[in-house]
Amino acid sequence: MLDIIRQLPSAYRGDRWVRDLLGCIAALDEKQRESALETAAQLFPDAMTWLLETEERIAGLEGNAALTLEERRTALQARWRAAGKCDVELIQRVCDSWKNGEISVGFAEGVIVLTFVGAYGVPEAAELAALQDAVEHTIPCHLAVSYLYRYLLVREVGAMTVAELQGHTMHDFAF
Repeated sequence: MLDIIRQLPSAYRGDRWVRDLLGCIAALDEKQRESALETAAQLFPDAMTWLLETEERIAGLEGNAALTLEERRTALQARWRAAGKCDVELIQRVCDSWKNGEISVGFAEGVIVLTFVGAYGVPEAAELAALQDAVEHTIPCHLAVSYLYRYLLVREVGAMTVAELQGHTMHDFAF
């Protein structure tokens, strides 16, 4: 607002009515700038809030209301990345959009093999279901998918200290 006042003729600079009018214009301009920045942020999936429902509908992901905002964003990113010719790299991009993202994709004897190389144990049910749905919408229907989970092995447990073992839950061990 000060820039506008400096550009006015000196006779208008002290006028209360002109200053009040410029104050109203400056407030409206600030609101419009904030609105424009918020709208621009909706173009990026990591920041989507109110546009997420529309993008989900366009992508065919309706019915995700039970998922968290982060899980919905992840599912949308996976659907966007699933466009194109299906190959191992495409499936890897879809898996990389998953929030834990530590999955190795391979292809062996007509089966797509997804190996969880990060966290131990089976992922949470909702997260795993979202990943499986994204992968199923990406791959050709004649190919099977195999999921390999990572657990603590006996040789890994034998090399751990008691303090390290206490840092793991029973979920991390295979019996």
